Amino acid sequence: MKKALYVGSFDPLTYGHLNILERAARLVDELVIVVSSSTAKNYLFTTEERVQMIEAVLEDKDLSNCQIIAYDGLTVTLAHEKNVNILIRGIRSVKDFEYERDISDLNAMQDKSIETVCLFSDAKYQSISSTMVKEIAYYGGTTDGLVPELVGDKLRNALLKVAEE
Repeated sequence: MKKALYVGSFDPLTYGHLNILERAARLVDELVIVVSSSTAKNYLFTTEERVQMIEAVLEDKDLSNCQIIAYDGLTVTLAHEKNVNILIRGIRSVKDFEYERDISDLNAMQDKSIETVCLFSDAKYQSISSTMVKEIAYYGGTTDGLVPELVGDKLRNALLKVAEE
């Protein structure tokens, strides 16, 4: 059985993430979508909120081989716990490639049996990043075509709360 981890912060989940997730799910028997935290990032949504958004978006999809979990720690450690040796990563640009190559190298230093499989985003999603989506929403732009409707609604509500504080 081929199992893989697809790790990301998903703050928020974009159509680019969804594109990689759906394609990765076709490549393996089981895909574990891991909502992670990074010490280098500030999050708009809690880990629980990010997990719930992904669950809600995937509810209407035929992705029975996917499970969603939250995890705070080294990806390699989780891979050992889940008996997984494939990591799925998405690449939008050359900038992403360099970052993902570095992550892959560091993971391999931790465990050479873990393989990183990079999937290139479909062209229409290459410009979409969670950071840019939050910026667009913050300034009142449309998130149509960038994030699922449910995510866009939650994003606008979260940004309204931030503005009120």
